[in-house]
Amino acid sequence: MDKLSNVGDFFGKFAVKLNQNRYLSAIKNSFIAIIPFTIVGSVAVLFGSVIFGSAMLGGVSGLEFLQDLAPMFTSINYGTMNIMALMVAYYIGKNLASEFQTENTVYAGIVSLASFVILSPTQLNTEIDGVSQVISNVISVDSSGSKGLFIALVAGLISTRIYIGLMNVEKLKIRLPEQVPPNVSKSFTSLIPTLFVLFIMGILGFVFEKITGMTLSSFITAFLQIPLEAMMQHPLGIVGATLFAHFLWFFGIHGSSIVNGLTDPMLLSALAVNTELVAQGLEPTEVVTRPFWNMYATLGGSGCTIALLVGILLISKRADEKAITKLSLGPGLFGINEPVIFGIPIVLNPIYAIPFILAPTVSVIIGYVATSIGFASPAFVSIPWSMPPIVNGFIATGGDIGAVVTQIICLVVTFFIYLPFVKISSNQYLKSLEQS
Repeated sequence: MDKLSNVGDFFGKFAVKLNQNRYLSAIKNSFIAIIPFTIVGSVAVLFGSVIFGSAMLGGVSGLEFLQDLAPMFTSINYGTMNIMALMVAYYIGKNLASEFQTENTVYAGIVSLASFVILSPTQLNTEIDGVSQVISNVISVDSSGSKGLFIALVAGLISTRIYIGLMNVEKLKIRLPEQVPPNVSKSFTSLIPTLFVLFIMGILGFVFEKITGMTLSSFITAFLQIPLEAMMQHPLGIVGATLFAHFLWFFGIHGSSIVNGLTDPMLLSALAVNTELVAQGLEPTEVVTRPFWNMYATLGGSGCTIALLVGILLISKRADEKAITKLSLGPGLFGINEPVIFGIPIVLNPIYAIPFILAPTVSVIIGYVATSIGFASPAFVSIPWSMPPIVNGFIATGGDIGAVVTQIICLVVTFFIYLPFVKISSNQYLKSLEQS
């Protein structure tokens, strides 16, 4: 037990450092901030391309007019999913400035957004009537949407860190008399730091392109974003993330929170790709998305503990576990399973450690295989993490029955994974009563 405690202390300190890292915290909070917009955007696609489409309500006699509403939903999707990178760029600046307790966090967000635009390509090569054309002074959807997420992160983190450093230099702040309105005074306080930051970012982008022959945006996309996204779409990527998250949970550390902070850029980018494909009337292609994690890795809560609760209710002879289970079942249906993790407890419990880590890993593998072979549809609708199992799979995939069946299979399999360990826990408890 002492060795286990030492291991727990080591990983606990490591996880705390990760969780308290200002840059990771700013990234995590920025992606959390845009969740409502991703939900609205993907739901708009669900209505415009699926529910009101010709294959469903729009194809019913007398309801064909519903197809005419598609442009409305397209606009909603465009105003949310296709400006994802712009929103992230702003929030990165604002949140990182907040982490460093810097003045004028809103201005930091705007500086971050401006830096992102400065580093983004503003020329678009296209073809009009068979003739190649170069359109200048525009930002393409490729830059403002999911494909621009990583340049938004890089530009936001670099520019905001410089801004924070300059804002700490009092000599660079223009202080106006007290009679000047506060909003005007704030603008001038940030003027010189803003000027320096934006010129630095402009020079950085210009020099990089002259030296390498490619824009910084293209470089980051090719050598950072694409490899990381490919790694996350590989089964080893999602299995590794699942194992790491639940290994941390075993030591009482909120593993999902830490892992989500690292994986959200890739998972939300994949979700945006699927949403855009469905909006175009095509099939979604990305297997591992943010909803995929909710549907399989945390099916009924971290560790898929909804299956454990059912097992305890059915076969456990432990009054203490049954009492906790009855209190935890309601919240567990909505993914809230801290009462189980700390009440049973699962934390530092060697009996439940194996199924707690194994069950979600097996669930993820089943979900990945089912989605890869086409039995279950990839998710393209963003869903709240607290949505109950089965319901979340049905909505996230636009009503795909294969995804629902896959989730049911995962629930059954995880139930049988937990079952022998529930028996072991119950038997050990009875033996301890007999010996006492």
